[in-house]
Amino acid sequence: MTDNNSPLRSQRPKHAAPQSTPRQNIQKSGEAASRPPRRQRDYGSAPISSHLVPQTATVAPKKKMRTWKKALIGVGIFIVVLLGVGLAWGAWYSGQLNSRLALDDDQATEVGQALAAAPSQGPFYMLVLGSDSREGSGTSNNPAYQGDNERSDVMILMRIDPANKEITMVSIPRDTRYTLPDGKVGKINEAYNIGGAAASIKAVSDLTNVPISHYAEIHFSEFERLVDSLGGIEVNVPVEVSYIDALTGEEVTLQPGKQTLDGQQAQIFARARHEYGDNQDKARQSNVRAIMSALIDKMLSQPFYKLPGTVLDAAECLGTDMKTGDALSLAFAFSGGSGKMTLYSATGPSSGDIDESAGGIWLCYENPQGWAALMASVDAGKDPSDIDVESTAIIPEES
Repeated sequence: MTDNNSPLRSQRPKHAAPQSTPRQNIQKSGEAASRPPRRQRDYGSAPISSHLVPQTATVAPKKKMRTWKKALIGVGIFIVVLLGVGLAWGAWYSGQLNSRLALDDDQATEVGQALAAAPSQGPFYMLVLGSDSREGSGTSNNPAYQGDNERSDVMILMRIDPANKEITMVSIPRDTRYTLPDGKVGKINEAYNIGGAAASIKAVSDLTNVPISHYAEIHFSEFERLVDSLGGIEVNVPVEVSYIDALTGEEVTLQPGKQTLDGQQAQIFARARHEYGDNQDKARQSNVRAIMSALIDKMLSQPFYKLPGTVLDAAECLGTDMKTGDALSLAFAFSGGSGKMTLYSATGPSSGDIDESAGGIWLCYENPQGWAALMASVDAGKDPSDIDVESTAIIPEES
């Protein structure tokens, strides 16, 4: 038992704190003694809690492209593609059209030399020639009309005025008196056999006293294909006609009246003449112009988007000096059909008789005054159909 007065008990302070302290308090007190005091952050007026919560770094979202910008880019791409396709198609079309329209190299050179320079604007003259080649059918028994012995069976001089949408067709009678290069007097359609298209251009230009700037040639079988490609043409057949098809040897008969003719029937209508009595060639030339008018109307009545294809079909049946630009420009200038254009037609002086001085062949009378009056009307853009071209014919006394 310990005495309260023992030395041990007397050494402890009466009011001293307990000597043993908790461990964590010792550590905190040691850290506090060795660590410098922290600097207090100034958080301004923001709540302290907003600075203590960890913040995640974020990237601002990209702005969405506006709809109109997307549309504009799409339209731009479409236009570029469309232009590329259009240029490719245009190059192909131009090549096809030039290839189909082109004359052979020798003929093109000769025709080019015979033609006058085309005017930059205003009306111009074009000679349309139909060859009477049988193309090997063997249906002609006349050696003069076989093989290379061809005549220009149809000659139509056309005055074309794109600005006023006006076309005037003048038929050149094939029996028109003409002095040939060798000095002999013969028919004007013989010029084609002697010197080809170039000789025909010169002969018609000399006869009518007008410059001819363009030329086109068509053959019977090609003419039939052209009419058939258009689905036929509508004409008025004045009387019943029958004729032997020069290509097949088949006799074809047409009844009178307004009707749609296919290619073969149109060819027969263009050639038949014996049923017309006096001055048969004048009636035949009138029929040819009726066919030409119907062809022009049918071609130009096509919708504008079909016009390039129609021109391409027509080019398959033609040979001409005109190039793609000329042909398309002319087609679009007259597009819309005959209701939007003026079409005049007439036949040159055609009365005549057997001429013994020319070897006993049938020739038209000389008639320079009649031709001058006719072409003055044509050149002025007037209707020449009422011009009296026969009364001024120079009739030999023996006739």
